[in-house]
Amino acid sequence: MNLTFDFAFEGFRIIRERPKLIAFWGAITLFGYGVMSLIMVQVAGPELVAFNTMVVNSSTMAAPKFDQAYMAQMTQQILLAGVFCLPVYLLMTSVLVCAICRVSLGETNDRLGFLAFGVQEVRMIAVRAATLALLMGLFAGICVVGGIIGLLASGASPQAATGVQTLSVIVGFGTAAWLGLRLSLNGAQSFETRRMDILGSFAMTNERFWSLFTGYATAMALAVVVRFLCDKIIEAVQVLSLGLKVTGDMIMPDLTNLTTFLTPASVIALVLTFAFVAPLMAAIQLGAPVAAYRALRGKVKPQKVEEKAAG
Repeated sequence: MNLTFDFAFEGFRIIRERPKLIAFWGAITLFGYGVMSLIMVQVAGPELVAFNTMVVNSSTMAAPKFDQAYMAQMTQQILLAGVFCLPVYLLMTSVLVCAICRVSLGETNDRLGFLAFGVQEVRMIAVRAATLALLMGLFAGICVVGGIIGLLASGASPQAATGVQTLSVIVGFGTAAWLGLRLSLNGAQSFETRRMDILGSFAMTNERFWSLFTGYATAMALAVVVRFLCDKIIEAVQVLSLGLKVTGDMIMPDLTNLTTFLTPASVIALVLTFAFVAPLMAAIQLGAPVAAYRALRGKVKPQKVEEKAAG
């Protein structure tokens, strides 16, 4: 049986039927994203500013030129900040995924917005951490192999070495994305079966890659549109509350340090974004895999089940 396209709109269905979930889930996202933002600015604020400037101006002559030593320092600090943020991210998203699983899979007790913290949430943290480690390990492994091949080829042609390394990054990203999609149902599957199942999603996603890819891409596109519209509303709130002039980057705060980061304008934008926009984004992005699992459970082809049992 083919997977219908409805799963892409699960987040909208959840919020439409239970709008009060925004308040409960918004408390989680405000705390999680707020803590992660403070960590990123404290640990790697100047490096983030330099990186953003380099990316924004990469196609113009105004792009800053950094030596290799500073590039290495910038990368190290940003990665270090990411490592510090990772536990907070896993905790926040795991709690939200479990809440989405409860509402999407039919539970009715919505006290505290289906939020809880217990064995299910701890298991979800382990599942998401293991999946992330698997994807990052695959990506890093392919990049390392490409780097070694490029190093060996550098003696003959530096251009060929650069091409091999670039290709390895593209292949690594594509392979990790493919594996991530094939494993995308393991959170909901582990929640319902009440056991940690990292690879069980493979059987359910077999021969449904493009259906899932199209649905996930649609959910992401809808999330981008919703975020854009919400940003415009937040800009209007900033203008009305603080009398600011409308600029093209009002939502983006100054990340140099905590003093420049926590200005009245940026605090308004961050609180509104993290407390009201972020839970809606979470419902859209995290709800799609749960709805896809709900539609696909019990639809694994019999011969696949028999082959697995025989193995």
